Amino acid sequence: MKKAIFLCLATLMLAGCEKETPYVPQPPTALIVNVPDDGLLGRGESLTLRAEETDEAIPTTYAWSVDGTPVESATGRSFIFSSGIVGEHRVKLTATNADGEATDEVAITVHHLISFENERVVDYLAGPSSYGENLYSTYTGEEGQYYGYDDEPTGLLMMINDPFETGEYDFWSGGVAISRWNEMSTGDYTNQCSVFYQDPVTGMGGYDGSPTFAVGYGFNGLVLGDTRATIFMADETQTFAPLYFWVNNTTYTALAMMNGDAVSKPFTHADGDWLKLVVNAYDVAGNDTGTPVEFYLADFRTASSPGIVTQWSKVDLTPLGNQAHTLKFDLRSSDNGSYGMNTPSYFCFDNLALMK
Repeated sequence: MKKAIFLCLATLMLAGCEKETPYVPQPPTALIVNVPDDGLLGRGESLTLRAEETDEAIPTTYAWSVDGTPVESATGRSFIFSSGIVGEHRVKLTATNADGEATDEVAITVHHLISFENERVVDYLAGPSSYGENLYSTYTGEEGQYYGYDDEPTGLLMMINDPFETGEYDFWSGGVAISRWNEMSTGDYTNQCSVFYQDPVTGMGGYDGSPTFAVGYGFNGLVLGDTRATIFMADETQTFAPLYFWVNNTTYTALAMMNGDAVSKPFTHADGDWLKLVVNAYDVAGNDTGTPVEFYLADFRTASSPGIVTQWSKVDLTPLGNQAHTLKFDLRSSDNGSYGMNTPSYFCFDNLALMK
């Protein structure tokens, strides 16, 4: 009995001597994720930023600010950032719990984005069919002829060419048309304003399921001269910095390369065929600026080459520099004849991003 009492007392004494485990503070971590690799966001577009997940057992509060101004409604782990102001913006996250506070900050550069999706665009659309009858001076429809598109936020103009300065603007002289056509079965000039693409969700032809895009036509040839599609600043003294745009083939060009037609041959790996878009930039004095950008709209040069582009593809334009007043788009092909390119010299573009 005495032995049992002794053991019990000893146990109680040892338990009393044990130290409590000290509390280890666990301050929060703050890390903003889902930031674009290039830090770019189009003007008016939205971006959902998130705080990296932490231990949910520890209550944490979040606060967000933009350019030093708190966003009172942003108190969760996610924050939707959008701005109509072009330039760099600083987005800051503050995470707080009972043990402390942590912050993280990222830079987002908002740029101009020409997506051709605005209320005014209906006045510029090629029509009334996918041939684009209103792209020619002979058009007599009530809505009148299309001459060009002016993007008000940036001051950029995209015109049909008038190479002889006669006041007659005809698409056969090259230029830029705005379109919503995506008829994918007619492979001739009567369908010249269609993109060879149909979004699986919206059925539309533009980038990211949008309806509207631009069609560029023309090339720099020895016989027909320079008919390149051109975009330029309306103000002769202004410049801009091209960032990127998305490109695709027209139906006319894609089907001509797939099947051939009366003029052009079908493209094959055996012949090493190719169609290339070349973008040149010129400053206010008309001098070359930056480095030309090249992109293959069709590539059969090797057995492993990808073939014909049939999806919207992003093209980096930053090599063109930040002093561009004018961009000219040239098309070059492996299939040529006495009058220059046999391949139809069209391409489509959308979501042109730039800083100015």
